[in-house]
Amino acid sequence: MKNISNSIALLFALLLPTLAVSQTERAYITNFDSNFISVVDLKSMEKIVDVKTGKNPHGAAVSPDGKYVAVSNEGDNSVSIIAPATNAVVRTIPVGSHPHQLAFTNDAASLYVTINAEHRVDVINTTTWTVEANIPVGRNPHIAQPSPDGKLMYVTSEGDQKVIVIDLASKNVVGDILVFGFPRVPAMTPDGKTIYLTMRWMNGALKIDTEKKKVVGWIQLTQSPKFPSDGKASHGPGVSPDGKFLYLTSQVLNSVSVVYIASEKIVHEIPVGIDPNWIGFSKDGKYAVVSNTGTNDASIIDLATRKIVKTIPVGKSPKRLAVGKVITR
Repeated sequence: MKNISNSIALLFALLLPTLAVSQTERAYITNFDSNFISVVDLKSMEKIVDVKTGKNPHGAAVSPDGKYVAVSNEGDNSVSIIAPATNAVVRTIPVGSHPHQLAFTNDAASLYVTINAEHRVDVINTTTWTVEANIPVGRNPHIAQPSPDGKLMYVTSEGDQKVIVIDLASKNVVGDILVFGFPRVPAMTPDGKTIYLTMRWMNGALKIDTEKKKVVGWIQLTQSPKFPSDGKASHGPGVSPDGKFLYLTSQVLNSVSVVYIASEKIVHEIPVGIDPNWIGFSKDGKYAVVSNTGTNDASIIDLATRKIVKTIPVGKSPKRLAVGKVITR
């Protein structure tokens, strides 16, 4: 009997590694004019698959637990939920008109989706995968950004030229921040005290003090001598995982400017593709991924050398992207 027990224990020990959860760092890139997203593995630095979603995929988010990837489909007013283990859409959730960016709460219990044409945020319960609340947030909400402590959600309102603050416990609007212009994309420092916000027609970013709820400064990049009639300027900003650097994509310069946050000085500029739209970082702080809308590709940047190590073709008009560790087994 003892030998049998020992054999069973040995078999279990041998099988345990194969049963363990496997996590892989991947980038999920929405291709607005292709109706699919491209999945890039950051270990091999290769595109491994295209996943068909809805029409005009716009926003992307990886759940904090790595179990799901959410994609907003602006063209058919839905959200696709993808299982990273199979790279397949497992649910399609109807939402309001023209969903833009979306964000999971830090506990992965809810998914906030900005509904640009109906001036609200739809809140999806990730247990039932149904819309459980609608929060009015002003005209043309564009981006949702959770605070690092998981207590607040910041939403940019393009039409009202504000950043709206939502309390996640009550799902109520508890404040706003006037920005006196057309807000684009916020990026937050790890301590939650500062937001860097890109604006239409501004090649650079505003600096917002979240405790004072006001604009306290700005960072300016080189401006274009030609007026950008469609509002091209800086678009997707990102703060490095260590909180030391701000990375600003510029559709004017077709580059990423690296700003040392302590001095707010530009320390490096990295040429990328045409019309860089978004930037995301690997959790270990080794790489950044940039979507280039004008050249239909993504640039992978080594953050240590600040050089592009790979350019990967994706679909047509790549916009948003999300980078995260996902469960693949």
